[in-house]
Amino acid sequence: MNIIMSLRILQTWYTRKEFLTSTLFTSTKLIQTLKLKSTQPAYIYNMNEAYLRFDKGQENFEFTFRYVNPECKIDRQFNFNRKSAEPVSVFLKRVDNNVTKVVEKKKSKLKRKQKAKGVTSEEPEEEKEPENSGDAVIKVALLENESVVENHLPCGSVFENVLDLTLLLIGEKYSIRKNVPWVEEISLPKSILVGFPTYPSKFSSIYTNLKDSKFIWYKNLISDSPRKQPKWVEIGNGYFYVPSAEDLGCQLKLSCIPGNENQTGPLIEVESQNLVEAGPGRCPFETRHAFTKDKLSGDSFRVMSYNLLADTYADSDYSRDVLYRYCPAYALHIDYRKQLILKEIIGFNSDIICLQEVDNKVYNADLYPTLSVLNYDGVYNRKGAEVVEGLSTFFNKERYEKLNFESTIISENLELEKFKPVWERIQNEKTKTRFMERNTAVQATTLKSKDNPSEILVVGNTHLYFHPNADHIRLLQGFYVVTYISDVARRTKEEHPDCNVSIILCGDFNSVPECGIYRLMTSKFVPDDFIDWNSFPEEAVTGVSLSQDITFASACGTPEYTNYTADFSGCLDYIYYERDQLEVRQVIPMPTTEELALYEAIPSVVFPSDHLSLCADLKWKKR
Repeated sequence: MNIIMSLRILQTWYTRKEFLTSTLFTSTKLIQTLKLKSTQPAYIYNMNEAYLRFDKGQENFEFTFRYVNPECKIDRQFNFNRKSAEPVSVFLKRVDNNVTKVVEKKKSKLKRKQKAKGVTSEEPEEEKEPENSGDAVIKVALLENESVVENHLPCGSVFENVLDLTLLLIGEKYSIRKNVPWVEEISLPKSILVGFPTYPSKFSSIYTNLKDSKFIWYKNLISDSPRKQPKWVEIGNGYFYVPSAEDLGCQLKLSCIPGNENQTGPLIEVESQNLVEAGPGRCPFETRHAFTKDKLSGDSFRVMSYNLLADTYADSDYSRDVLYRYCPAYALHIDYRKQLILKEIIGFNSDIICLQEVDNKVYNADLYPTLSVLNYDGVYNRKGAEVVEGLSTFFNKERYEKLNFESTIISENLELEKFKPVWERIQNEKTKTRFMERNTAVQATTLKSKDNPSEILVVGNTHLYFHPNADHIRLLQGFYVVTYISDVARRTKEEHPDCNVSIILCGDFNSVPECGIYRLMTSKFVPDDFIDWNSFPEEAVTGVSLSQDITFASACGTPEYTNYTADFSGCLDYIYYERDQLEVRQVIPMPTTEELALYEAIPSVVFPSDHLSLCADLKWKKR
């Protein structure tokens, strides 16, 4: 065992040395990495097409076209952002001036080159003026059904309908396409690892559906010769791509044709700044994936719950030097961790995914775009306006229809019918103050099964307060959460009397099984003398007992660990389910203690969070 562990640590050290090619970190290979050309996204527009982005009522419009003049060796993109109220004449004058300036500059440059070489060949011909019968030559105009649009009209009114509208520019006609799918921003991540999904680190678009867009991936083996042109080889398609060992050391390029259900927009290409690097090898969650290779159907469904460790908590000096001192800095960086997180989530093939500590930027840029192309829909809310992380619930759109979603910050909504009487019995003002200072949130997503239309699930998701001396605060929060979810289920049943309504409650409860929350959930009652009420003597709660009506059980039982750090390890996370409505079909085995301790604790180079994901297969009981 010692030899095997030594080999794995040595392999990991070598693999991580390769990772330092990222521009985020310092290494000798960093210099080589920086030799890659800094490539900006490149649009490839169709010739003789102009692209208009404008909706009625907007103050500005954007207008883009590609001008090609082979004789002057011009192939240039022109972009205009103009006021929609300005007259057509003013807009066309600007177009004329900008294009003419480029043409004249190019002609002057060609003349100087010819003069320097002593070349006496003919100069590039002037643009031929269209023949006419004595009328003034029109260099630039808007035409509607071949008739010149009146120049005094405001652009906004002219651009409301472009069906028969064309741009005439130096004898060439450009058909005008309005509000086609359009990519505003795209880039590839700085860290790209073999065996882990890579996708645009930034992707911003308008009039676009990801599922209707076309993505093609290419690779290029960087040559030592700077003059050698790259040779791009197609390697995959789809919004995300998983690099193979054959891609190691290659640069990647992504080509995107944005689309929607009606049309496509201009192609855009972007190249990676860095090369594909070695990954950490096989992660323990991949062993767990052996139990989830197949998606479920019928009366069974798979539920996952996972505290991701928000970047805002992992990326700090205190986290690096104290909390996770055993974890290499690169493995705490979100650019590294999110690749592992997504691979882990995708591999479980879950129908319902409840996530905690989700950074707002990670949800918008990573989780939602990537999971949406896999037929998931998601909901998200931060834990207050000043907090950058929160809760997210995803569900398989092929199997569920979302009926409702609601959420609340507990301290901002104390009027809940069953909670209010309990709150009023608390006499300790210090307890109330501390409770009110927390930004703990709870989500409730109501889903109707498409396989079993008479079945409705109310999926709760929460993350309770963490402090060691706050068992009494957590117990009150846990009571609030179950009361809140039960109330949603009651209202759902009233709205859908012909359906059966069941509850699932997932989250990081920051509470071990010996504490009051587990007892409240599984036994439905916590007496007024329970030890949790006195977890912090200054805030002791007296004369308060708690009860609730739902018969819950923990789908994954009480694992020895769901949180495993150097300073604490224990079971804090749960998937609670109504045991008189549902039953457990399979529990996905947890990682072994040896796997968790291999790098002392987690997070580590193979565990992206300080928590472990929970995953279980449930099914509706036959009635």
